[in-house]
Amino acid sequence: MTLPDRQAMRRDLAEELSFRNPMRKMHAMRHWPSGRLSLVHLNVLMLLDDEGPMPMRGLAEALDVSQASATGIVDRMEQRGLVVRERDDQDRRVVRVSITEQGQALIAGLAAERRDHMILIVDRLTDAELAGLLAGMRALRRIREDFHPGHPGHPVPTPTPETPE
Repeated sequence: MTLPDRQAMRRDLAEELSFRNPMRKMHAMRHWPSGRLSLVHLNVLMLLDDEGPMPMRGLAEALDVSQASATGIVDRMEQRGLVVRERDDQDRRVVRVSITEQGQALIAGLAAERRDHMILIVDRLTDAELAGLLAGMRALRRIREDFHPGHPGHPVPTPTPETPE
């Protein structure tokens, strides 16, 4: 058996890794147990979960919206118990937005649901396919961590003839 050429394998692998089913995702967002969950709200939760409490101005910048729009988004999320606003101890004019336990539980629930779904999928792989996929995914994680753009101390990879821009 001959292997396909590297360029074709890279293209096919990128296609497989980027496959998504937007209709299924939107259905899940509309039927979330605690009510509709918008992509903006999910983005805010993920930002706060990753970055910790953020000033309202920083959140608006991260979302690429006006501060007034960010305020409206946070208002709705606060009403649902997903985030909370707190005045900064050093500068009372600064309002920080934090994720609540309920918001963290929602993020954790999404991750658990995604893991459970992936287990159903990988259960259909043969042992050899499973071992190969695991080895490949671990290699991708290692390389991604080595080249995490913008992370201090990590170089941003430069395109090479084999790497598409």
